[in-house]
Amino acid sequence: MQSILEAHGAEVVIKHNELEAADLVLIASSITDCNYEKELGQQARQQFGAKVGYFGTFAATVPEFYAEAGDFVVKSEIETIAGDLAKGQIPSGVVDAGFVPDLNQLPFPKWDQFALRRYKYSVVTARGITLPMLSSRGCPYTCGYCPYLVNSRYRVRQPENVLEEIEYLVRRYGVRGISFRDPMFTFHRGRTMKIADLILSKGLNIRFGIETRTDKLDEEQLRLLHRAGLRCLEIGIESANEEMLLENLRKAPGKEQQEAIIDSCHRLGIRVIANYILGLSNDTVEGVRRTIAYAKKLNTFAIQFTVTTPYPGTLLYDSLKEHIFEEDWEKFNGWTNVYTHPTMTSEELHHLREEAYVSYHLRPRYVW
Repeated sequence: MQSILEAHGAEVVIKHNELEAADLVLIASSITDCNYEKELGQQARQQFGAKVGYFGTFAATVPEFYAEAGDFVVKSEIETIAGDLAKGQIPSGVVDAGFVPDLNQLPFPKWDQFALRRYKYSVVTARGITLPMLSSRGCPYTCGYCPYLVNSRYRVRQPENVLEEIEYLVRRYGVRGISFRDPMFTFHRGRTMKIADLILSKGLNIRFGIETRTDKLDEEQLRLLHRAGLRCLEIGIESANEEMLLENLRKAPGKEQQEAIIDSCHRLGIRVIANYILGLSNDTVEGVRRTIAYAKKLNTFAIQFTVTTPYPGTLLYDSLKEHIFEEDWEKFNGWTNVYTHPTMTSEELHHLREEAYVSYHLRPRYVW
């Protein structure tokens, strides 16, 4: 956003948890900090007389939450109206801005106002600065519980454009690592291989991490990505129960394929982070314990066990909204149960989550 606004003549100041006088204040929404974001908007209007706009997935999905704190809320992607905002053309109410048609035309983000020396991620590299990057937006899959599908549409950038941004980050900011935050980095095999080939052909000495599904990887692809700098792979295993996941519109990769890819990563020295979801509406205590046991079998470098959260805008939310008892949006955080489960109490779910973390990390095999 900063790059687009400045290209149209606006002066942009990025602030963290504080405000200063401005004509327009833009606040990126997040469900887990939404109450404070509302307070910031109200403060900006009262103290400086600023116009206030909210954007991002949560604001786009629940715009009424910010109605008293802001002048407008942007649905879809704010970049499409950034030029108008820079010229002082401030909308009101809920604005459906549409989606950026060609991601390759977006300018690269500026990081000059950030304390970059603090941006470290040792899972990718311990040698210096690691910054996040998107080579695509949205996700081509249909998992009913996934917030990546909310307020988004799947589009990808060309490999050459991705490489150009990597070179820009290395040259301008001395970046040594990239954390690709695409939900599905390897969906298009040819594009993935081309990005790796370009990194190697340019001799870029960087390390990077990606997120994807194991059935969108193979041994040849993994080896090429590792040569190009891949050192961290984040995947969604979700559950040991494939039938349960299918009922939630997720077709899980086969267990043999998952295990083969993870074993290949271990041999290559690629650290695997596996994500699991506990307490889908068709889950049971026994099912959760089987998932915990499966996680231990896979024995990945790191894990994340989250409690099922029906995020607004998802199909899961629509199916469970009559059973949701929590009214504070900030409790929709992946750690706190917010709905009445048919077979488990909140206390049982929270206990199982704690049991999962403790029992996973205190195994001799994992410690070794």
